[in-house]
Amino acid sequence: MSLLTVIADFFYPPTCPSCGVLMKRDGDWCPSCLAAVWHPRRINRSQQLKALDACYCLADYDGVMRRLIHAIKYKGREGKCRACRVLLDRFPWPERLKDIDMVVPVPLAPEKMKSRGFNQVESLFKEWADDHYRWADLLQRLRPTEAQWHLPRSQRSENVHRAFGLRETADVRDQHILLVDDIFTTGATLEACAKALKRNGAAEVIGLVMASGAP
Repeated sequence: MSLLTVIADFFYPPTCPSCGVLMKRDGDWCPSCLAAVWHPRRINRSQQLKALDACYCLADYDGVMRRLIHAIKYKGREGKCRACRVLLDRFPWPERLKDIDMVVPVPLAPEKMKSRGFNQVESLFKEWADDHYRWADLLQRLRPTEAQWHLPRSQRSENVHRAFGLRETADVRDQHILLVDDIFTTGATLEACAKALKRNGAAEVIGLVMASGAP
């Protein structure tokens, strides 16, 4: 443990991200709050999601997880990603990801990157990915899109249709890819990214998100 960490823990002791009880390490959850938030599952995809071979999430997108992700995305609380790393380390089916060649993040719109100063998907997943796989920031936005959250579900697929492509030097031929994002709502964004990867020869695209309201 570094001296800076010891000093920070003295003045700002680690607490559970949900109830605020004192914890030993920053990002740790108390047992009762962890049990309440922890809901890992393979999401039941709609028939419209054909390029995305499967998608997993770790928690429900409500309550404390919704507040946590909103604090990261909209309030710049990047340090709260440590609580999500704890959840990622508990992923219950590592054998289902044993063939993964690389982890690819959903790209952030340039204007959002400029205003936030960071891509929350990278902040959430990169450290974990570097410990287990290979991080590969290969996707880019090809055109502006509306924010998905304020569009009707029926318009979300069209909004991101062919909105993503590979960077010029990227090569995903025959690769098994783990595509990561913060949340899964309808899956339209993940599906659009998966299509871009499949068009360029990816063998398999599996999604992984922190939270979802889907069953």
